[in-house]
Amino acid sequence: MSKTLRLIHRWLAPVFIIVMIAVISTQGSDVGLILQRIQQGMVLIFALTGLYLFAYPLWVKSRRAKQRGAAPRQARSN
Repeated sequence: MSKTLRLIHRWLAPVFIIVMIAVISTQGSDVGLILQRIQQGMVLIFALTGLYLFAYPLWVKSRRAKQRGAAPRQARSN
């Protein structure tokens, strides 16, 4: 899942830049308004995938640290 989201996040970046240039060049027209909606959706996708890609490694690292910390305690009680 992480690889797929990383790939989506990476390939949407150039598309986002193209859409941003198109929004700037068509400002004030109907096409510009449609492109702004598309751009807003892309920002939301970037925010969600970016948050996941940032937080997931931290979450996994803390989970592994908790598991390592719990294993010696179980061994001592036996």
